[in-house]
Amino acid sequence: MNSAVAKTGMVFLLAFLTGVNFVVFPALGAAFTDPSVFALSSSQFGALFLPQVICIIISCLAAPFLVNRMGPKIILTIGVALMLLSTGSLWGSQFFINDKSLIFPVLMVLVACTGSGFGLSITTLNPLAASLFKNNPSSAILILQFLVGLGTSASPLMMSLAGNVHNWMMVPGIIFIAVGASFILFLFVRLEKGTFFELPGHFSIPSRLWVFFGIIILYGCIEGTFGSFGTVILKNKGLTNSDASLGLSLLWGGIAVNRLLFGIFAKKYNLSYIFLLSPLLVGGGILWLMGSSGAQTVLLLMSFIGFCMGSMFPGTIGWGTVEFPSLSVMVSGLMMAANQIGTGTVTHVLGDFEDRTSLILKVLVAFTLIICAGLFLLKKNSKIKEAF
Repeated sequence: MNSAVAKTGMVFLLAFLTGVNFVVFPALGAAFTDPSVFALSSSQFGALFLPQVICIIISCLAAPFLVNRMGPKIILTIGVALMLLSTGSLWGSQFFINDKSLIFPVLMVLVACTGSGFGLSITTLNPLAASLFKNNPSSAILILQFLVGLGTSASPLMMSLAGNVHNWMMVPGIIFIAVGASFILFLFVRLEKGTFFELPGHFSIPSRLWVFFGIIILYGCIEGTFGSFGTVILKNKGLTNSDASLGLSLLWGGIAVNRLLFGIFAKKYNLSYIFLLSPLLVGGGILWLMGSSGAQTVLLLMSFIGFCMGSMFPGTIGWGTVEFPSLSVMVSGLMMAANQIGTGTVTHVLGDFEDRTSLILKVLVAFTLIICAGLFLLKKNSKIKEAF
């Protein structure tokens, strides 16, 4: 299959399935900690994701050089194969689940495979989507990230539909079949390396790109705070468990909707100033959240904050891709790694501050101001209007 439609369809399908595969372990949290299933302790379950974060960061930073050397087809093949290995082995773990001394180290290895596969795949898919839509690279990346986000909501939904926690093996089983079938089709798609994936023979990372990197680390801290401790923050504000879970869902839903709308309308309208001011809107929403107590108001604000956050991460990748066309794969790798550094760091730090909601939210507001200042600094003599 060498048509543009086949390539585009396969890239976006793999983006969705990469998102699905990425959260299979968090989605099975109830099964992992259930005494009658995997019987992991809370500390073991938390430690489970350390190798995932480390492997994502390493693979995201290594992927640009690997793609430059071997081309996108081979690196994507390796990335998807690692995810298949992890998910298939997770399904197979049901046959030795009673060996408690073996199950935790095996899960650690499988999580590492998932992280490595995700890092290699998503770092390659971002510039690949941009290369297929050279006139609208930012829109392509925004829509691709929307599909990744949509995929991350599928695994928890499958676990919910599975019902009983003892039916956990249905989730990795279904994912393995879906990703495996797509992987077979992908092998028949021809992807040329092209100049889009080449790195200069000798290069240094521009100082402006390091500013992008720092901005995304701070964004990752905001995303990681709400993603990992959002329900805790909302319960500290007096919401019930069900309302707190709904608030987190509304946050991710807002993020997904914004990315889709931005990807569609950026082709027709100049959305650069909306993008530049979005951190201030996020900060304003957080400030409003700090002074709010009613469940309906808080839930509405979570949706608003998520919506304003939506374009910040993929939009920065798209802008960086336009700004540094000869380093497009490097931009993708650095931005993905930066996001994981931010989310990974905040997840491990916030455990000691989860009861200090006001302080956490004040720090997040400060981060939004720094991000906005950084974006306007980068705007000078930039190609932002080409990106949006």
